[in-house]
Amino acid sequence: MAHHKGGARYVDLHPVDPQPRLIHQIVAEMRDHDALIAYPTDSGYALGCRLGNRDGRDRILAIRHLDERQSTATIGFRCA
Repeated sequence: MAHHKGGARYVDLHPVDPQPRLIHQIVAEMRDHDALIAYPTDSGYALGCRLGNRDGRDRILAIRHLDERQSTATIGFRCA
């Protein structure tokens, strides 16, 4: 199920059997519109963007209040 909240879109994915249609929609948003994603981890949520998306990387740095000097290991980028 997808919900729109302001400029963001919230998508519930089944943890064991996610719907392929929703996965394709998320990938298309990342690929075609340079969307960011937030996804759960074992300790909270992480942010991700498409590999090579410099604007997305900069947006994540701004959201997390980090600067260019932070290592990508600290930032923990994911790619799609």
